[in-house]
Amino acid sequence: MRYIHLLIVIVCLQSCAPKVLQIADVDDQNIRIDRGESGVDETAAALIDPFKAKLDLTMNEVIGNNPKELMKGKPNSGLTNWFADALLAETQKHTNYTLDFALQNFGGIRLNSLSAGPITVGKMYELMPFDNVMFVMELDSASVAALCQKFVDSEGYPLSHTLEITHEYGKVIKTMIRNQPLTNRTYYVAIPDYIANGGDNMAMLSGKKFTNTGVFIRDMLIVHVKETKVINVNMNERIR
Repeated sequence: MRYIHLLIVIVCLQSCAPKVLQIADVDDQNIRIDRGESGVDETAAALIDPFKAKLDLTMNEVIGNNPKELMKGKPNSGLTNWFADALLAETQKHTNYTLDFALQNFGGIRLNSLSAGPITVGKMYELMPFDNVMFVMELDSASVAALCQKFVDSEGYPLSHTLEITHEYGKVIKTMIRNQPLTNRTYYVAIPDYIANGGDNMAMLSGKKFTNTGVFIRDMLIVHVKETKVINVNMNERIR
């Protein structure tokens, strides 16, 4: 009888134990999904379409013309030159200081080229999709010198035409700002907030005094193209 009781206990314990399921076999199949066959949710479409139409109207607005394709490259290029020069011109409108130069990080320019032809608002969003704003920073000569060495170490940087850097074997030997050599004074520089806050390894800018223009870089580009109508590029070498 004792063995019968033990057998009953073992059976009960086994029946209460959690079951572990094992995969015995796998059968895979590719199923093609055709957008045309998926149908349209008419309720959702009715809600979205008015906004989409308004957005398309805004993004497809032609604001200027680009006579020649501009490529993005280092150490200098048509696209990076134009971009930085546009920031210099537009940021100047939002400060009482005379700006010495402007810059933009290379990775922040999101198109590798700007095609020849009509320029739309949407194209500017493609070129600069981030909501970065422009700062005006006050820098001493040592900080500017450190910046210039960083530009050379990066093998090039989008810089305005007002800054010209000459280097030999990777070491800066001459810096000209508005046709004047770097000297011991305060410089006013148009810098995106991303860089001003130390992005792109710009530790030398930490703690420096700045003014926030509150204007998106993308909006500056749109205004600049609208006002100039035609994209003109100054192809002078900023790093040589």
